[in-house]
Amino acid sequence: MLPYKFPLTSGNVTRFFVVFNLVLFLALSAMVHNSVNAWIMEKRYTMTDLARAMQKRIDAYRFATWQIYENLATSAAGSTPSSSLQETRLRPDVYYLEKTRRKTEALIFGSHDSSTLDMTLRMSNYLDTLWGAENPAWSMYFLNGQDNSLIMISTLPLKDMATRYKESAINTLVDSRRAEMLQQANALDERESFSPLRHFAWQNDHYFTLRTTFNQLGHLASVVAFDLPVNDLILRSMPLENFQLRQDASQPGSATSDDASSESTAVTLVNPNLEIAATLPSTSLQLVYRVPLASLAMDTLHNLMWPLLINLLLFLLSIAGITLLRQQSLRPNENQSAELDSLRMLNEEIVASLPVGLLVYDFGTNLTLLSNKIAEHLLPHLNLQKIINMSDQHQGVLQATINNEVYEIRHARSMLSPHTQLFIMRDQDRELLVNKKLQKAQQVLDRNHQMRQQLMQNLGHALNRVRCRAW
Repeated sequence: MLPYKFPLTSGNVTRFFVVFNLVLFLALSAMVHNSVNAWIMEKRYTMTDLARAMQKRIDAYRFATWQIYENLATSAAGSTPSSSLQETRLRPDVYYLEKTRRKTEALIFGSHDSSTLDMTLRMSNYLDTLWGAENPAWSMYFLNGQDNSLIMISTLPLKDMATRYKESAINTLVDSRRAEMLQQANALDERESFSPLRHFAWQNDHYFTLRTTFNQLGHLASVVAFDLPVNDLILRSMPLENFQLRQDASQPGSATSDDASSESTAVTLVNPNLEIAATLPSTSLQLVYRVPLASLAMDTLHNLMWPLLINLLLFLLSIAGITLLRQQSLRPNENQSAELDSLRMLNEEIVASLPVGLLVYDFGTNLTLLSNKIAEHLLPHLNLQKIINMSDQHQGVLQATINNEVYEIRHARSMLSPHTQLFIMRDQDRELLVNKKLQKAQQVLDRNHQMRQQLMQNLGHALNRVRCRAW
């Protein structure tokens, strides 16, 4: 049995390269999918860690809020103020607390008494200790329900900002905080609230505000607010402008569970952004990181630059390969075409000059592969399948009468193609006629030989007689 050989035809080569490019495309798609999936999983883990860090900071400043109100504000209200307290009037209703430790500075907005000044000093000293090792800008606001004054304590140089070049900025910031805290104080059903992420233009910081309300009998509610920075928590590879802090609609507002199972992340597609949201467990907040799809595509292309270039190179090589194969190997050149034409014409000439009928027939496709005029003349009168069946019973040879002419038909099978059959047709009547003519010619030739022999004998006898008479 001959081994199977892959036919190197134009169609097969084209199919091979199409399958190769399809596999190449599928591999590239799987690579891009895995890269994007790995990027999303990395961001989800990062968002989970960031949410935990923000939650720890919120819990720490919840405790600091209670410390400031219960231990500092309440104790200062019931004690005798120190006579050494000093304040500087910067502008009408704006006072600066003079103190020795300068990690934090304090401003008091509005009319107040000495107890408020003592309370401000206690708070500032406490925050000096709390923020002593911190680098970002921290701020605390206390809306005093006793006299409706507002205390601002911050690591920023408040005195310089209020007196020199940031006066309008300080006024705008304090007015917005006072409005928020008054709204918080008037909301009877809201003990704690959070602001969205904000941008602190002075130092390019991002922060959010934690506000806590404390009700007092006979007085307005007091509100403590902390501006909590987030720059030190977020990785530099994640732009701060893409973050958003919003209410989580899937959680109740009074969620206080610290169970790890409540920490979750969700990925949603909000055209034209991809949003990765992480829940802060003990709050009703969600930290959302928005990534533009165009930026995600560019990052993916940058990360997969070398694999993409290799795939592109393979694709170009496949296109060049199929072009060269079709031009060189599959399409014969002019010399090969001329040789094939000469061989075909010689084959047709030999078949046409045969004195017998020759027919090569493919029963698989019902096509005549090769024939001459004698076979074409007899083919409409022949039942080839019947001839095959009968010749198999008579060693491949049989006689048939066609148009009162007797033909000898020989049948043979191809060794290479089982569906290809060979038929040789010989005219018996013509052979008999030729044989008779040959026999008659032979008889005439024999007679001529006999006549020549007899003539020579007669000439010999005549010459002998003449010779005898001469003697």
